[in-house]
Amino acid sequence: MKQPLLCSACERRFSENGEAYVIPLLKQRNSFPLLDRLKVALPLYVTHENAAFVVQSVGLDGEKIGYFGLSILWRAAVRPWRTFENETTSVDVEAKALESIRGYLAGETRLPPDVTVIATVATDFLSQQLCLVPNRITDNTMHVAYGLMTKGLYFRFILDENQPPPMRAISCMGEGQPNLIFARDCNGSHCFPSTFSR
Repeated sequence: MKQPLLCSACERRFSENGEAYVIPLLKQRNSFPLLDRLKVALPLYVTHENAAFVVQSVGLDGEKIGYFGLSILWRAAVRPWRTFENETTSVDVEAKALESIRGYLAGETRLPPDVTVIATVATDFLSQQLCLVPNRITDNTMHVAYGLMTKGLYFRFILDENQPPPMRAISCMGEGQPNLIFARDCNGSHCFPSTFSR
C-alpha cells in the first residue's frame, strides 16, 4: 500500500533511523542475514519456545530495529490506507499513544516509558515470506498490544503505562537494561494470535 504521507525530511529520518539498517537484514531470496547472525551467536538463555540474545552482544542496533517497527505501526495508524481491493484499512491506536510514538519518531522525545518493543526473528519458512499490516492483538486482555510480521522479523508492541518491569526488560530498545532479541518458530499462536482486530 502506497499513498502520500510524509515530507522528504521525515522520509529521510525514517530511512536513516531504521529502514536503511533493518531492511537489508530481513529475509532475502536466498539469505536471511538477521537469522544467520543469531545462528552463530551465544544466546543469553534458551527455553523450549525461544532463544534470547543480548542485542549489543550480537552486534545489532536494537534502537534502529525498534524504530523501524514503531515507524510502521505509526504509519499504519495515522491514516486510512487503500487496499488492492480499493477498500480502506487502518490500525486503531489510542491518540495519546500515537502522539507519544510520533514525538519519538520525530526526535522530539526519548522512547516513551509506556512503549515496549519486543523483536523476534522467525526461524520458520512461512513467517520469513510474510509481510502483514500491523494488527491489534486481542487475545491478551492484560495489555494493549499490537503485532507486526515483516519478512521474518516479528514485532510485538506493548502500549501500556502499567507495564511490569519484566515486560520492559525484554524490549529490544530503551535505556537501563540489556536489550534483547529473540529467535523462535513463529508459525503458531504466539506470533499469530487467534483473534485480531483493526
